[in-house]
Amino acid sequence: GSFVRKLVCCVQGVFLRRFPSLRMSPSLRNFLRTAGPPALIAGVLAVVLPWAWTVAVIAAALVFAVITTRPMVGWALIVATYPFIYLQLFVGATINIPYVDVFASATFLAVALRMVIDRWRGVRGAFTLPTLREWTGLVPFLVFLVVGALSLINVGHLGGGIKFLARPLTFFYLAYLILPMVCINTPRRLFTTLRILFAVGGIAAAMGAWALVFPPDPGAFRRAVPIIMHGMTPLGTNHNLIAEVLVSVIPIGILLAAYASERARRWYVVATIAYALINLLTFSRNGWLTLTVEVAVLLAALARTRGVSWRRIAMTAAPIVLAAGVAIGVFSTTSIARSSNNNRLRLTQIALEQFRAHPIVGAGVGTFTEAVSRDRWYIADFGKPQEAHGLVQKLLAETGILGLLAFVAL
Repeated sequence: GSFVRKLVCCVQGVFLRRFPSLRMSPSLRNFLRTAGPPALIAGVLAVVLPWAWTVAVIAAALVFAVITTRPMVGWALIVATYPFIYLQLFVGATINIPYVDVFASATFLAVALRMVIDRWRGVRGAFTLPTLREWTGLVPFLVFLVVGALSLINVGHLGGGIKFLARPLTFFYLAYLILPMVCINTPRRLFTTLRILFAVGGIAAAMGAWALVFPPDPGAFRRAVPIIMHGMTPLGTNHNLIAEVLVSVIPIGILLAAYASERARRWYVVATIAYALINLLTFSRNGWLTLTVEVAVLLAALARTRGVSWRRIAMTAAPIVLAAGVAIGVFSTTSIARSSNNNRLRLTQIALEQFRAHPIVGAGVGTFTEAVSRDRWYIADFGKPQEAHGLVQKLLAETGILGLLAFVAL
């Protein structure tokens, strides 16, 4: 930066000596000294790099400059894009990064840079690094990381396992546990985060509603599923992905309604009810079960604040739980649900086979999907595996009993 500014000043001095009649005002001179270095760098990039890379580098620099100046902008981008993991940045033919991870990396670096600069200047900034004792689940995470590293003794190729330890494990801990602790340090920032999350739930609900009216596959069973946008599926293709977003923001809607003004409270309540309806229309049994638990917790909280007896709570909640159980039981008899059940059962069997072979530290982090891909019968019946359809069996298969216990402690 200082070298480029000196170079600009040198060029400016030579130019003025050659044309002494062209004198600049102090304001124009200051502007050129400020804007000159970025313009000079952009010009060099335009000559050296192809135009696409030039635009990409300049855009990335501008975004990072904005996030460094206002890190909460970066945090807002993380929150707004967190479920859209299939909205990705492609670099070349082999590298693809979800935009949420791009924003998380930029924000993490920007916040770290801000804290270093504030410390160097001797001022107390808006962000402070928590002490190691305040780091959420640091000890269980380190134990889990050690178990994951030990599990690599059962992996044929270490490169993939080491990469898995770095990302997602270490990266996720730093970007999605420690970074929120640093960024969300005031009630205002907390409620801003909650409002963005609730708005993201609105996008997911709108996708589900659109799929109900205009189903992506008219001949298939009609349900709320993610939609295709310009050839992309930002939220994926599985109905459970909409349900996961909605059941996570429904409690947020209730919280926001409790602290909102009278007029805003009505909108939060209406939107929360709409989210619950769309969640039901995903026909996701996980979504139904989670919503049932949330309703039961809400009834218990309301009853406690109003002095209602537990007997009355049970009498009120019993029909809801019974209706949910009947609905899940009836839906489980359909061909769609039976296929899903068989899929999950086979995945569990494969996971238990890996666990029995390596019960202590597992068969190696990041190896479960690869193991499923080697099962010819699974591929013939269900196609290429996309996920484990269950965290417990995945942890047992990849990290053994020690990894599962460490994760539970985390």
